[in-house]
Amino acid sequence: MIQFNLNIDLFYEFELAKDSEVKAIACIEYPILHIIAKTKETTEEDYDHLDRFIVDAAFKSNGIHIEKLSDLTGINTSVFWYRAKELVKQDYITVENEEIIIPNELGLEFLNDLDFEREIIKTRSFLLDGVTHSPLKSYFYKEGKENLISDDEKDKYGNKVFNPAIIPNPPDKNLKNRILEIPIDERANYNIPAGLKDISDFDFFIMTYPLTIVLSRTKEGRTRKRLIDCNGFYSDEECVEHWQKEHEAEIRKIEILIHEFDRTKDGKNISIQFQNNWGKPRTEISKRIFNAEWSKVHSLVSKQYDLSEISKSNLLVDDFGIQLKVDEKLFFTARANKKKIIDACIRKRDYLKQSPRTGVWLVFIEVITGDVFVQGLIELSILLQTKPSIQELLTKYQNNYKSIRKQLIAIERFDYLENLDIYLFLRSRETNFNQNYLALKNE
Repeated sequence: MIQFNLNIDLFYEFELAKDSEVKAIACIEYPILHIIAKTKETTEEDYDHLDRFIVDAAFKSNGIHIEKLSDLTGINTSVFWYRAKELVKQDYITVENEEIIIPNELGLEFLNDLDFEREIIKTRSFLLDGVTHSPLKSYFYKEGKENLISDDEKDKYGNKVFNPAIIPNPPDKNLKNRILEIPIDERANYNIPAGLKDISDFDFFIMTYPLTIVLSRTKEGRTRKRLIDCNGFYSDEECVEHWQKEHEAEIRKIEILIHEFDRTKDGKNISIQFQNNWGKPRTEISKRIFNAEWSKVHSLVSKQYDLSEISKSNLLVDDFGIQLKVDEKLFFTARANKKKIIDACIRKRDYLKQSPRTGVWLVFIEVITGDVFVQGLIELSILLQTKPSIQELLTKYQNNYKSIRKQLIAIERFDYLENLDIYLFLRSRETNFNQNYLALKNE
C-alpha cells in the first residue's frame, strides 16, 4: 500500500524557505524491474578456509569419511554435509558411497594455486530502472525496499494497488551488460558483487516505486514542477534527479484535475476526487497547476470544513491555486467545523488529503482572514495557546467581558467560558455583583 512518510508542515515550511510555495503534491508509480538472475562470480566465500581443509584432508587421506572430518575438528557433521554438497556443485570433489570425499582436478587446483579464482554459481536479485534499465542504487535494496509495490499487492478492500504510470520497457539481451558495465569499484553502490563475471540466465517481474511530483509557485509567480521522493524526507535525491531529467517533458505538463465517478454504478452515489493527468492526452501548459471547475472544488472544500455553502467571494479557484477567505458570514455557516477553520486561519493554509492511489496526495489551500471579527478570533485563539489566567484575559481585553464571552463561544472554548463565568458571577463577592461585576469597577 502506498503510504508516504513525511511531516507535511515541516516539509511545507522547508520548501517555503527555498522560495517554493507548495500548491499540490501529485503521485505516480514508477516502474522497477526486479531481476532474478543466475550469476557466475569469482569471490572468496565465507567458507573458503573450511572448504580448503576439506579438499586438503581428502587429498592427503586419499579420500576421507565425512564423520572423520567431524571427529578431527569437533564441528557438527551437518556442516560438512552442507559444504560437501556445495563443493560437488562446483566440481571440486565427488562423494563416493554417499560418505567418502574424493578431490577432483579442479579441487586440487583450488587447493594449490594461490592465484586461483574461485567461480561460484549463485542466484541474485537486481533492481533496475523499468524505463532505461539502469541499475538502481543500494538505497532501493535497503530503506527503499519497504516502499516497492509488487503487481499482486492489494489494499484492505481487495483492490489492486499496482498501477505503473509509465509503461516499462521489457528486458532484452543487452540487459545483463547494463549490470556488468558498472565499474568494479562502484558496484557496492548498486548492490552488485565486485566479482560478478557473467549472468547466464534471468527471469523478471515488474514492481513500482511511488514518487511524488511537487507543484509550487515562487514569489515572482513562476511555476515549479519537480519529482521528490516523499517516502522519507528527500530519501533518494540522486535517483530522483535522474528521473526528473529523463521525464522532464511529462512532468512539465502535469496538472491537477477533478474526477467524478459513481461508487455504486447506478448513479446514486457520485463522488469526486482530485487526480493528475499523467498519461492522458494533454497540451503543454507548463505554468498551469490546476485545471478544475469551481463547483467541484467547492464541493471538496465544503466537505473539508462541514460547510453547507461557500460563496464565490469566499472561494477563489484559478490556474495556480485555491484560496479560501474566512469572514464572519462563512464562519457562522450552518454546521461549520469552527475549530478546523480557526486552526487553518492561524496557519494561513490547510490541505485536502487523499489516498496516494488517486494520483494526488495533497492539495493545499491558502486561507486568508476576511474581516476584523475573524481576526479577533484568531488573536484570541493564539492567546489561549499560552494558557493565560482569567485575570490576564480580562486585562488584555480591557475588562470587556461581553466581547470575550462572544468570541469564546464562537471558537467553542467552553472551558475558558466556564472559568470566566465562575470568576465573574460565582465568587465570594457575589453580593456586590451589580456594583462591581457588571460595571467591572476596580477595587
